[in-house]
Amino acid sequence: MASPKWSLTEHLLSKFQDDFVKATQHPFLLAAAEGRLPKDALGRWLSNDRLYIHSYIRAAGKLLANIDLPQAVPGLESSETQLVDWLIEALAAIRKEERLFIEVANRYDLDIELGTQSEACAVGARIPDDAKLPGLVMIEGIFAGAGQSQSDSDLAAAGLPPTAPLPWLEGAVTFWGTERCYLDAWSWAKSKQSPSGWFNPKKDADGGALRNEFIPNWSSAGFSRFVGRLGSLIDFAINDQLEKAGGGAEELKQSFLDRIEGQWMSLLAAEAAFWPDV
Repeated sequence: MASPKWSLTEHLLSKFQDDFVKATQHPFLLAAAEGRLPKDALGRWLSNDRLYIHSYIRAAGKLLANIDLPQAVPGLESSETQLVDWLIEALAAIRKEERLFIEVANRYDLDIELGTQSEACAVGARIPDDAKLPGLVMIEGIFAGAGQSQSDSDLAAAGLPPTAPLPWLEGAVTFWGTERCYLDAWSWAKSKQSPSGWFNPKKDADGGALRNEFIPNWSSAGFSRFVGRLGSLIDFAINDQLEKAGGGAEELKQSFLDRIEGQWMSLLAAEAAFWPDV
């Protein structure tokens, strides 16, 4: 597949590079890479990340419900169909991830429960925001709107036509962005580890949970390919729209940037706030 003529995803990464570094290179990650993260700190972060998974699932459901699939049989798979496929795979993968959290927590004696056990088991119990990491609260707010299509009034206020192309774009960029931050953060942590054989994870403060189980999983080539697929889907869908726009391509390109850049900055701020102080 040829490279897109213009890449929104690369534009976001390069224009907001400093904010991206803050979101993906943090002392918490360095402590994880060096085996210095104690069990209580890892457990609290995992408990927040598990709630992130729940919010992710709800957001994916909302986005799936708002994707308008082509009713005619297409010659080639549409971007919408490919996005549905990606989201369904993401849902299966993230449920597997939650099961991994619980399994590893049991094996390494990690407490991943926010609040008391009685509070967690209460019917309809909700964890209050002040018990969560600030970044989780911020991401939950972003995910809450991930499946919402912009209303005509919102589009008019932004100076956009009432039927803006790719109404799923904001949601797709949210999922790509949060996954790309996760991938790059833990890949950076992996790069800070001592060469293989120079450390004994069993002596780590967390008993080896991160360096044996989590970091290899969160920095894997398979995960990188999965994240890359969504980025490519976004870029090719945008380029298809720009080609169709002809002489109006630059104006349309700017409209995509107007829709996405502010959201991207909010997402990076949330991702940076997800890492606890160590």
